[in-house]
Amino acid sequence: MAHGHRGHDDFSAGLSAVDPEMGFRSDDWDRPEQPERDWKKAVLVVGLGALSWVATYVGMLELIESNMGTLPLQHRVIIGCAVAMLMIMIVWLLDQFFAPAPFGRKVVYAGGYLFLTLISVGFGFGFYWKVLESRSEATRSAQSAVGQVQTSMYAGSTRLEQLNATLISLKAISEKKAQEEREFGSSCPNSRPGDGPRRKLRDADAQQFAFASQFVAGRIEGLKTELAAFENQLKQVSSDDPSTISKKDGTRNEFMRDLDRKLDVSVARFNAFRTDPQLLQIRQDLSARAEKTIFPTAKGGTFTCPDPQLQAALRGVVRAIDQLPQLQQPKIAAVEGSEATIEAFRRLTTTLFGLATFDLPPSPDDLRAMQRKAVQSATNQGDAAQAKFEAPPAGLAKRDYIPLALAIFVDLCLLLVSMGRPMNRFGGLVDKMREAEKGPVIRILSRFNDIHKDPDVRQNFEVFRHVVFDYHGAYYVAVPLDTPYNRVDPRSGQVMHYGASDAQDLQHEAHLLSNLFASFEKEKIFTRVYSPLLSTRMIQKRLARQGSKFAGSSAFRLYRFKDGAWSDVILGAVMGAARRVEEAQRRTGARLQTARNAEGPRTDDVAAQSNADTPGVSPTPLRAARPTDMQGHGSQPVPRASARAER
Repeated sequence: MAHGHRGHDDFSAGLSAVDPEMGFRSDDWDRPEQPERDWKKAVLVVGLGALSWVATYVGMLELIESNMGTLPLQHRVIIGCAVAMLMIMIVWLLDQFFAPAPFGRKVVYAGGYLFLTLISVGFGFGFYWKVLESRSEATRSAQSAVGQVQTSMYAGSTRLEQLNATLISLKAISEKKAQEEREFGSSCPNSRPGDGPRRKLRDADAQQFAFASQFVAGRIEGLKTELAAFENQLKQVSSDDPSTISKKDGTRNEFMRDLDRKLDVSVARFNAFRTDPQLLQIRQDLSARAEKTIFPTAKGGTFTCPDPQLQAALRGVVRAIDQLPQLQQPKIAAVEGSEATIEAFRRLTTTLFGLATFDLPPSPDDLRAMQRKAVQSATNQGDAAQAKFEAPPAGLAKRDYIPLALAIFVDLCLLLVSMGRPMNRFGGLVDKMREAEKGPVIRILSRFNDIHKDPDVRQNFEVFRHVVFDYHGAYYVAVPLDTPYNRVDPRSGQVMHYGASDAQDLQHEAHLLSNLFASFEKEKIFTRVYSPLLSTRMIQKRLARQGSKFAGSSAFRLYRFKDGAWSDVILGAVMGAARRVEEAQRRTGARLQTARNAEGPRTDDVAAQSNADTPGVSPTPLRAARPTDMQGHGSQPVPRASARAER
């Protein structure tokens, strides 16, 4: 028998160890499956993560430095570590999202990934926009601003030149008519030759027109000088002249701001000329001269000298002064360096807000076109049209979608690489089975099974089974106040009477239950209730349905357990009984071991020793004494399942 048992064990061990047809060992189930290393995926994750880290770090750093100035090294290190944690968190969320997980957890992972990705894409867009678009945008902004100011100033200069030409022409006409008046006396009706008041009027007109011409000519020269300077600076911006780049930060922001200030000064100077008191006085005098036909003499008289040609020319001069354009300075966007991140965020947030409100903002190119039209309209119609134009916040331009696409592309590639997980529909099942295999469910069930095999434990629980019932999701206890004399058999439905001994036992149990629950009424485990829905008849039906021996009682005291209290009572009773049984088993085992030591070695121990000394024969292991082997010694029988659980 020993050899047969040994052969069977060897065969079982060999069969469980290797299965040549299946190609795996059965103990491989306990070892977790080692995934194959994909070096390409690792390189892609590291490279894309590093690229995203650089873009996010630079964008965040320059956004902070644009508000606080240059940061010390330790602050830069802190920002770099924070961005690194952000990227690691994004990669971890992607890995967890595509791993087997419940749907609710995946929703949380997806929400966290989208939130962190928006942060990464936003700062990355600021970085890529700075590299790709900031310098060209600054150049376009400078060209547009200088061009608009030049257009308005050219228009003003042209009108001033025409005004000056008209004034020079009027001066010449007045001088000519003064000469004619001196020699022929025909410049006014009924005029005679000589140096009378009519000739003096012509000389006064010539002097007035000459003064106005000199005043306007001086402003024209100033405008031409400013336009020439703007033209040279615009050429420097367009040609990316190295002299425009600051040695401090390597940007053209300082040059652009200086150019913007010069534009502002020129625009303010031109607008001040429109409202200059001398020009207004000249305009008033010329307007009055255009409408005047009767003039006083030195002797207190008057004379009439209408001149339609002069009047028409003077009215034109007055209109030219009134229609000088009102200039408004368009701002030059100094958006290089750290300012680029701010401008990129401004455009991105404006566009996102427009998408949310279904009203996309105009692009910077559209705004510049609208401003040019407003300037042209103001030049042609006065300053009314210019005053109506208010530039709204600019959104993303067509060229801005290229850096935005790059920022999204990096995070999208991370997403695609993380999606490269093998889609084996049974892979998650294997992991779930491995996890369930190590779970505590079988131990819990085994312990409950072992405890309920104890007759004392079953008897203790039996009394509660006859009085505890469930009603609308809550547990109630119906403590009998009298002893029933009969019961209904749940199988046959016949009424059966209790004998004297059974009635005495029922009375004992009823007293026990009454005293037990009365003792714990103040412990907040259960509360005494009076429910009209649970009448005595209803309680009797509930108890009879579950075969209670107290279903025939005619009076009850009703208790309701607190939420979860009955579960705690059951669990505490079971685990307390388990501890008591285990202590009894340990005491029994100790007594058996003491008895064996007193008796000496057993026969199977000697046989095992002889087998160990014999070559080719495996020793028979010693079998530990189980409480079931000692039933004849008066101990309680203990199930084998409990012994297996202990081992």
